[in-house]
Amino acid sequence: MKKILLALLTIFILPTQVQAMTIREAIQAALENNPSLQRTEKSITLAEESLKVAKAGKGVSVSTSGGANFSKTEGADDSESLSTRVSGSIPLYTGKKLESQIKSAELEIDSAKLQYNQARDDLAYQVAAAYVDALENFATKNVYLETEANLAEHEKNIAAMYDAGATAKIDLLRAQVETSNASQDTAKSHAAYEVSLTKLATLMSTKSISNLSVEEIKTSSKLGELEEYISLAEENRSDLKADEIKTEQGELNIEIAKAGKRPTLSAEIGAGLNSASSSWHVTPSASAGVSATWNIFDGGITKAQIAEAELELERLRLAMANDLNSVHEDVITAHKNLKIALMRLRTTQRAVELAEEERYIASEKYKAGEGILLDVLDAEVSLTTAKKNHVSAVHDVIRYRFDLAHATGNTFSAIEN
Repeated sequence: MKKILLALLTIFILPTQVQAMTIREAIQAALENNPSLQRTEKSITLAEESLKVAKAGKGVSVSTSGGANFSKTEGADDSESLSTRVSGSIPLYTGKKLESQIKSAELEIDSAKLQYNQARDDLAYQVAAAYVDALENFATKNVYLETEANLAEHEKNIAAMYDAGATAKIDLLRAQVETSNASQDTAKSHAAYEVSLTKLATLMSTKSISNLSVEEIKTSSKLGELEEYISLAEENRSDLKADEIKTEQGELNIEIAKAGKRPTLSAEIGAGLNSASSSWHVTPSASAGVSATWNIFDGGITKAQIAEAELELERLRLAMANDLNSVHEDVITAHKNLKIALMRLRTTQRAVELAEEERYIASEKYKAGEGILLDVLDAEVSLTTAKKNHVSAVHDVIRYRFDLAHATGNTFSAIEN
């Protein structure tokens, strides 16, 4: 048993050369390396290229054509001719279709940037949540280590008393069982800590956790009124702003669909060269004009496209309202959780103080022969539970502080503060 304890203490207690990574460093690594975020960033470039395509529709389009002709008729000379032509056209009026497409493409760039900002905020929040989980598991592991060390000391004292004939063997056996159980709890808590580090490393796109550790975070115990956080969320959330842009794009899509009912007007100019085999004299030609088209009947396609665009706009508005309700719910939930965690922080600290006093009294009474071992072990368990509850409360305050910051779109500000 002593060899096992020594091995565990060597693994878990002796200091290592691993340098703790701050939460800012962890988030920065994730922002630089996370492939999902990099993929989202590409959508901005894609939207910029789509805008170029939309604007190109208003420019001059040039085409060229040419041909050669050979004919043979009985009783007549053979005939050959060559021709080539270059023509250009520019749209003058498209029923607001091109203008709406260009505006929608410009809005798509803004939407892509907002979605990227939201993705950065989401990733920072995920890293922060994983970091806090690792911190809590690390602190819990230390609680179990301390409990294990205390129980090992109890076992040592009881063994000495048993050798002196001052206590029964059943007390020694019970102490050995409790120490063994504590060793298992320590091992499991260390495994949980490594699992949380693995999740953090995955978000950072880091393959190994061998050089990864975390450091404690200090946070404020202040909490403002719920209404101010809801207002902040409505002002700051990038996804809500992106919803507004998508709704505006939906309105433009209706205009694009309605353009199918309107006439289009374009200017055209062309020049050509023609030559026949009779003389092979090159004859130039030129033309210029304005053409108009108006689709009088298309079998109901335009009408259906307009109805589809109107339904899509209604869907986008409903989605925006639903997202707003979800944001409100996130803010309210995080605010309530943080409020409760702050209350727990005070009560669990007091519970630790009382449990430490209980353990001291139980230990001293047992040493003096006035108490029983069960009281000592129960006091040790109570102290462990109180410390675990306090660790949970401390890290819940940090966790829900980040939850509230993320719900209001201020994750990066919370990290800096």
